[in-house]
Amino acid sequence: MANRIKRLVFWAGGAVLPTLPEVTASFLAPGRPATLAERSGLQEAAHALAIGQEAPGQYCARAAGIFGEPGTTASTLLYQRLAEGVDALAGMPDLIAETALTLEVRLVSDYPAVWLLPALARNGLAHCFPTDVIFYLADLGGFAGVFDALIAAGVIVPGQTLWVDAHSPRTSEALRKGVDANIFVDARRFRRDLALWRLMPLPA
Repeated sequence: MANRIKRLVFWAGGAVLPTLPEVTASFLAPGRPATLAERSGLQEAAHALAIGQEAPGQYCARAAGIFGEPGTTASTLLYQRLAEGVDALAGMPDLIAETALTLEVRLVSDYPAVWLLPALARNGLAHCFPTDVIFYLADLGGFAGVFDALIAAGVIVPGQTLWVDAHSPRTSEALRKGVDANIFVDARRFRRDLALWRLMPLPA
């Protein structure tokens, strides 16, 4: 019997790439964990960026200020590092490429294109996610109503699509909308989950 799931839709930050606040903190404060106040500030800044309220340069200036470096040098360096140094989550490039052989894959991005596209290219994922299968949160009306927008656009087809996301409240919202969802932990766990969905063979 054919599997009813035909498409995987990934949320970029946390399921394909590190979350933007995580990678930003790693660049601005290497070797130490971000404080609670820093994490909270970065999350607010990333939210404003994702929904289009702020531009990438504004995000960098705001993030540098959160870490006590309000000058233009730190924000310019951060912008460059985000454009050139974001690595995909361990194991995900190969796993996504493997799933793309038999399933449709789509990407919903909370990263702006100026940082997302170089990261995909550098990590060998540009062929899996060409620009016509990438959907930016800012173009979808923001976080509220994102599933309604994706369903209306035909990106998500309930009953045929598996939503892949590390953010459990969002996966819960997907389920409430009648969309199958998988809480992403890491590539190894995701491979096992795909096998349980009978979307790929069980790992050895």
